[in-house]
Amino acid sequence: MASSVYLDMDPGHDDALALLVALALMPVRGLTTVAGNQTGDKTYLNARRILFLANQLHLPVAPGYNRPLFRNLVTAAHVHGQSGLDGYEFPEISPPDRSMDAMQFLEIAFAKEQEPVVWIATGPLTNVAAFLIGHPHLHQKISQIAFMGGSLSGGNITPYAEFNTYVDPDAAAYVVGCGIPITMVGLDVTHKALLAQKDLERFRCLKPPIGEMLYRLFTFFAGHEPNAGDRGMPIHDVLAIAAIANPGVFTWEKISLHIERCDEKRRGATEIKRPGSGYPEIKVAVDIDVSGFFEWFWQSLVYYQ
Repeated sequence: MASSVYLDMDPGHDDALALLVALALMPVRGLTTVAGNQTGDKTYLNARRILFLANQLHLPVAPGYNRPLFRNLVTAAHVHGQSGLDGYEFPEISPPDRSMDAMQFLEIAFAKEQEPVVWIATGPLTNVAAFLIGHPHLHQKISQIAFMGGSLSGGNITPYAEFNTYVDPDAAAYVVGCGIPITMVGLDVTHKALLAQKDLERFRCLKPPIGEMLYRLFTFFAGHEPNAGDRGMPIHDVLAIAAIANPGVFTWEKISLHIERCDEKRRGATEIKRPGSGYPEIKVAVDIDVSGFFEWFWQSLVYYQ
């Protein structure tokens, strides 16, 4: 693993859980937020709420884009609620320091890094694309970008597209083709690694207030995530953390990928193309050892006991 990891998120229930796992396992140096699951002001507040409860509010967090690069924002309020983290009553926290936005923060932080960083994105790729477009001289500071998004076998917001690539397909297409090594973790694996309803009680073994917060958040999530069912609920964004922290639980393939931007019906679809056809080749998770993943997942949360 790189000596420095940066996160870009749109919290979001599964983002919140992914953030806690990352803080437990990784050298996280900073966090930026983006509009996606909810509006930009709400995702920024939610990131600070999680950091506060985890006693990590010293970690730099900077707000990013409030909308996609060229399109109107679509949120997932029907899944995450009006706050973006419905289900738990968060305490009031101190006003944020908004002295820098995401682009300013990342420019300064990446320039200071002595070794290339790993960048993990769990929301629409708006911030990532905007930074790469505006700072080509800093591409060399990034060893890998891992993102949760896409699907090779149908979507979750339309029959064709996963939510993150649907919200900002232009950003996703740019990032996939930027030339930096890209790792995609999509619905092909996140819909296999389902958190069972009966296991929510295990969250209550964690120290307060983390345990009760997670129990209440995911009790809400179980009733609102459209792909939740008798077998459990997907915790999509945690798998992007696993892609870096525990890549051995996945089966990987190099795939030439196209992201649909023009056909509105298929907007955000991530489509396999023939090797050598000129489309960018990226590393894609195509299968997962579910039991191995959950063994790793629960072990990571021991940090909060």
